[in-house]
Amino acid sequence: MKKYFLFTLLCTMLTSECFNTQTDVDRTIKFVRSNNIQFGHFIFFDAFGKIKELVFPRTYLEEALQKGVFFDGSSVPGYSIINQSDLCLKADLQHVYISPWKTENSLSAYFISSIFDFDETPYKCSPRTILERVTKRAKDMGYECLCGIELEFFLFKQNRDGNLIPSDNEIYCDSGTNPEMNAFKEGLLYALTHIGLQPEKIHHEVAGGQYEIVLGYTDAVTMADRLLLAKHFIRMFARQNGLIASFMPKPIAGVNGSGMHIHVSLKKETGNAFYDKKGPAFLSKEAQSFISNLLKRIPEINILLNSEVNSSKRLIPGFEAPVYLCCGEKNRSAAIRIPEVSQSILEKTNGAAVRFELRSPDAECNPYLAFAGLFQAGLDGIEQQTSAVPLIKENLYHVDKNILKEQGICTIPESLEDAFTLFKESTFAKDLLGEALHTKFYQTKQSEWKAYIQQEKHDLFTITTWEKQRGIY
Repeated sequence: MKKYFLFTLLCTMLTSECFNTQTDVDRTIKFVRSNNIQFGHFIFFDAFGKIKELVFPRTYLEEALQKGVFFDGSSVPGYSIINQSDLCLKADLQHVYISPWKTENSLSAYFISSIFDFDETPYKCSPRTILERVTKRAKDMGYECLCGIELEFFLFKQNRDGNLIPSDNEIYCDSGTNPEMNAFKEGLLYALTHIGLQPEKIHHEVAGGQYEIVLGYTDAVTMADRLLLAKHFIRMFARQNGLIASFMPKPIAGVNGSGMHIHVSLKKETGNAFYDKKGPAFLSKEAQSFISNLLKRIPEINILLNSEVNSSKRLIPGFEAPVYLCCGEKNRSAAIRIPEVSQSILEKTNGAAVRFELRSPDAECNPYLAFAGLFQAGLDGIEQQTSAVPLIKENLYHVDKNILKEQGICTIPESLEDAFTLFKESTFAKDLLGEALHTKFYQTKQSEWKAYIQQEKHDLFTITTWEKQRGIY
């Protein structure tokens, strides 16, 4: 136990400074040597958020840290073409994570890596580069982009017939009486904590076998890194315990799906830019403009927030699905919710806890692109001083659709084809991603849709074998 805490302390020391000089590289190499780190995983992600890695033994790790490493970008979905394929990975030494699992008394280090073109400029089609560009824009405006994540997922096990079934039959926040599942929850928190991913809590969700884990507030780029690593390690830990973890939005028909709720705020020199003690729900003018313009842009970028064929099957009324594009105070039926904050906490923290929660995305999205889209839209709203939208208090699931239409409340695109069209025609999305990645993203998702409808009959209430093979197996 003490050794794990030592590794965590060292990892914290390593990641607390900016390592971009030869001295910093030398310090990192010293850290690797002194802690018997035998393997280095250079981690990066494709355009759709799938994890990729190059693994180096100690004998080559130091050279990789010094010089970076080249890889074939044309073989990575969404990246380079064959005649412009050489791309370079450089470890971002502010983002180093130490594995909690040992191999013969040695450790592995995970280096989140940035992607550079052959001329050593940041690679424009890298989702991480896109998010970094948006956060730099925020910094130039005097803000830091912050977010926290509620990550929902299912755990499955095999029954005697070899079929996958939910790991338990518990419901929301049940304690559970299965010692193995309790040990799993504690072990997972222990592992993610000692990797350095800052999990705050885990609890059972509404459906059988469904769980939620909360990752603590941090800057947007770090959160995207941690989220994708958390998914990777949750899957590994589940496999180690004879389970299968799935982040599929709707793996089981007839029960609640899994979302990825994003808590968002902006920090400025004087504190939380979203806080105004006299504003509605304590929201500042900046927060209101941010939210208003984000709601306007969500239909155009919904494919970045809910990117799978299966995503649309979660976003239907009746299963606590946040389909209505409006903002509600303490209202979980709205796509954007303003969480309640007590007066005592407001006074103690000077409003630091004031934020909004975007409830529509799911965990199969690429968080770099999802975060980039939502912050870009919000920053546009602040610059343009977009008018505030009213805060909705009614339970929208019980309001007549005609009344909602009269109030100007629309829904997230019900059809995936509608979402494709809005994304394809969106100038905002093109400017955000750049023409090359925008085109590639659209073409890839359209191809997935065609593959799906060629094999299966589309039905919002049926989860097909094609979807399960993509999201569970």
